Amino acid sequence: MKAVDTGDRGHAARGRDWANRDRGDAVILWCVLLAALLLPMAGISVDLWRAISMQRHLATAAEDAATAGASGVDVAYYRATGCARLGPGAIMMAEQNLAEQPGLPSGIKAAVQVAADGSQVTVTLSDQLRLSLLSFIEGAKGLTVTATAASGPHETGPGGGGCR
Repeated sequence: MKAVDTGDRGHAARGRDWANRDRGDAVILWCVLLAALLLPMAGISVDLWRAISMQRHLATAAEDAATAGASGVDVAYYRATGCARLGPGAIMMAEQNLAEQPGLPSGIKAAVQVAADGSQVTVTLSDQLRLSLLSFIEGAKGLTVTATAASGPHETGPGGGGCR
């Protein structure tokens, strides 16, 4: 005949069940806390890369428009003096280049200026970036992304450096 021991072993097994259940609760709690910490980090990385991409796109468009505007040389002044400076058509040429560029957002704000001495054209583009994951934290404000580029006429003649 075998002896049946019902005392401590059943009680100890029930104690291990409680310990395992507590350990499972701790794992769930750690997972919830980890997710709460990683969501803002993921939002920062996604929205940061979107902002960098938009800034690069705007910078490229601004550089192209500034270069196009720099080709708007005042021909009469150049013929009279041999020195190149920007004429009144420089702004129009830069704006036309911006209008013809594919992929520029429709809500973009553009400012094109020519320096008073006609030495350079400056193009400033800005657009509003709507946040995706960070909109829960930041709200609907978004980010303003701006890019600026400047270019001027280049002297091509033999005395090209002495005009300024």
